[in-house]
Order: sequence, then structure tokens, then C-alpha cells
Amino acid sequence: MQLVLSRLTPIVNYYPHFGLRDRQMYYEWMLLDTHDAMTDVYKHRRTAAQIRRFLTELGAEEIEVTHGGNGVEASCRKPVC
Repeated sequence: MQLVLSRLTPIVNYYPHFGLRDRQMYYEWMLLDTHDAMTDVYKHRRTAAQIRRFLTELGAEEIEVTHGGNGVEASCRKPVC
């Protein structure tokens, strides 16, 4: 039944595959993953160099930009004023 529903609706449903605590947790995962899947057109992909340059322009310190599991990951510190 889930296979048929997945062809008719964009709602992501993992029930009961993850072994989550209760139905409420499945519901919350469903909302988050559905939202994430539906908002891809609004994502603004940036390269590591673009992110590093942007943080430098903001005056950030100790900038670290790497490629991680979710794409480019960055961390930095706000300068002490």
C-alpha cells in the first residue's frame, strides 16, 4: 500500500521501518522530510570557496570550510570587538 501511496502523494513516510519510539515520532519525521524534499528549488548551492569568501568578507575568524555528509560545512568565530 505504501508503494502505491508514494506514487500519488509527495508525503514521505517511513512507518514502521525505523523502529522509532511511537507514531508521533514518525509523524514528526514525515513532516520534516516532506518539507525538506519539497523545498529543494529554494536551496542556494554554494562552493566551498564562495562560502569562505563570504565569511571572510563578514570579518569572521578561524574559518574552517570542508566537504561533509550534507555538502559544504563551515564554521567560524565572530571577532571580538
